[in-house]
Amino acid sequence: MKKVIVTMMIAAGLYACGGGSAETTETKPISNATVEEATPVEAPVVAKKDGKALIEASDCRTCHKDDSKLIGPGYQEVAKKYESNEANIKMLSEKIIKGGQGNWGEIPMAGHPNISEEDASAMVEYILSMKK
Repeated sequence: MKKVIVTMMIAAGLYACGGGSAETTETKPISNATVEEATPVEAPVVAKKDGKALIEASDCRTCHKDDSKLIGPGYQEVAKKYESNEANIKMLSEKIIKGGQGNWGEIPMAGHPNISEEDASAMVEYILSMKK
């Protein structure tokens, strides 16, 4: 998708600059359509990240299981403790990225600074959906 947008921007830039021909001085309208005739462009649909797939592709399973404690708490236990709302998703996402200690015992959770906020949020949303 990004390649398509970049290609369109380059093509538009070349068109606006006259395509490299210095002899042409005639300007052409971009569109003859009036405001009423213009067709609205819909925003592209952005697929929601798959939190489960992100967890499986990371090192999370080294310390966490779905239904029981391993080194860290089981995901279902986390889901019981935290309500699924924006504040908790943000707070838990930050814990994934920065790490933490003390909420579930003395063993610290290592930070994962290579995980984006968007990915961490998707992971947390998946975890909180496991509430039983």
